[in-house]
Amino acid sequence: MPIPYEKGNSIRVKNIIIRKHSNGYRIFNCKTNKFIANTFSKTASLAIAKEMAVNPNFDVKNITKLDDTVSKHYNDALFAKRTMENAEDDARYMTAEIKYDIATQKAWAALADIERYIFDK
Repeated sequence: MPIPYEKGNSIRVKNIIIRKHSNGYRIFNCKTNKFIANTFSKTASLAIAKEMAVNPNFDVKNITKLDDTVSKHYNDALFAKRTMENAEDDARYMTAEIKYDIATQKAWAALADIERYIFDK
């Protein structure tokens, strides 16, 4: 069972390294010295690292697609929250609040799907 551990400024899972970067997380295979993926969330990077440690031929497209969904809805939620803070009338505030609720719900649902790769397999 691959267990992640922190070493310096990176997280390692067997021979897979996760490093924080200015626009998310980067995943590398230190055995082959190859870049694997770039993710928005730490959860997605851990899921990819775990799957790649178990199966080196794992296709990361499903997890990166879910991670893109998390990123999109997270940014939508930030935008809606900012609109709620600056809204001058009630109609605009209520619309932004509904958009915020929908975006956060979809972001958490996508994160839960990513977590299934970590815990259920």
